[in-house]
Order: sequence, then C-alpha cells, then structure tokens
Amino acid sequence: MTIAQMTKRDSYIPGWHHEETIADGDTGNDIKIFPTPDDKRITCTIIAGANTGKFQVTTSTDAKVAAGTATWQDWNEGTSTGTVSDTLIGPVTGLRGVSGSGEIKIEVVI
Repeated sequence: MTIAQMTKRDSYIPGWHHEETIADGDTGNDIKIFPTPDDKRITCTIIAGANTGKFQVTTSTDAKVAAGTATWQDWNEGTSTGTVSDTLIGPVTGLRGVSGSGEIKIEVVI
C-alpha cells in the first residue's frame, strides 16, 4: 500500500488518512511512505481497548517495502494497551500496525 492508496484529505490541513482493523496476532498492511515535506509529520494511533498492539517502522528502500522484504523496528512506544498516539519525527520509508493480542484498529495521518 502507498500513500496514493490512502484517503486524501482536503480539509483544514491537507494530507492523507488511513484506517485499518488488524485481527488478533496479525500484522497489517505495509504502508510505503514517500518523502514528505519537512513540515509533514506522521501521526500513528492504536485503538486497542483492553487489547495490545504496536507500530513498526522501516528505513529500508522503497523496493524492499513494496516487495515485503523490509527490515522493521518497533516504534518508541513499544507494545501498548488501550489508545496510544505518537508522532514520527524522523523520516521513515514505511510503517505498519501489529496486533499483540486481540483485534486492534490503527489510524495513520500524514
């Protein structure tokens, strides 16, 4: 999945939005992030209730993200319970959500 496949927002702050539900123990779609202007931040939210989940990010090449062979690292928040948001400051080439236990929902805003 790429930003081009995300929902485009033309509201107050233009950008893109992605929502995804991830089943218990599954890994969500790899989202390839193309270079964004310096003022564009990536906000990631996990909505897990009593369940757990996390985001993973990569700095692997676009081709590796697209091919499913990227190297992934857990985000700074680690595995979290409930609703947790964080803003990615450093550049990344991809991100994805991972369910630790139970179904979770993720939202990504760029």
